[in-house]
Parts: sequence; C-alpha cells; structure tokens
Amino acid sequence: EQQLNDMRQQKEKTEQQLHDMRQQNSEMKEQIDAYEQRLQTTEDKLTKMKVKNKSLQLELNEIIQKADVVQITQTTNFMDSNPKNLSVSRNSSDDEEENQ
Repeated sequence: EQQLNDMRQQKEKTEQQLHDMRQQNSEMKEQIDAYEQRLQTTEDKLTKMKVKNKSLQLELNEIIQKADVVQITQTTNFMDSNPKNLSVSRNSSDDEEENQ
C-alpha cells in the first residue's frame, strides 16, 4: 500500500510538472509572438525608410541635374556676353610686361 501511495504522489508531481511546463510553453509562445510583432514593426519601418531614402535620392539627383543645367547656362551666357574678356586680360598683362 505504501508503494501505491508513493506512485500516486509521483504521479501528482509529474502531473504538476507537466502543468508547469505547459504554462512555461504558453508564456514562451507569447514572448515569441511579441518579438515577432516587434520584428515586423521594425521591418515595416525599415521598408518605409528605404522608400523615403529612394525618394530623397531621386530629389537630390533632380536638384543636381538642375544645378548642372544652371551652371552650364551661366557659363555659356558669360562666354557669349564676354567673348574678349580672356584675351583682353591677357593682352593687358602683356602690355604691362612690355611697358616695364
């Protein structure tokens, strides 16, 4: 009879351990779900940041292209309106050398 009581106690301990393990398993699943949600949120933010980065890169490229066009236009306008500037400067410095 003592052996039967010991077996019953062992069965109760084992059942309690099983219950505790199921509880831990459930808690761990909740933690995993929470981590997966955080991961998904982080991935969503990263995707939005990549899209924003691409948009900003395209904007920057447009600005650079416009700046290049403006610079070319200004250089062309300067050259067209002052075709002799370079040669006049050179000639006047040549004259100064001759005068010395």
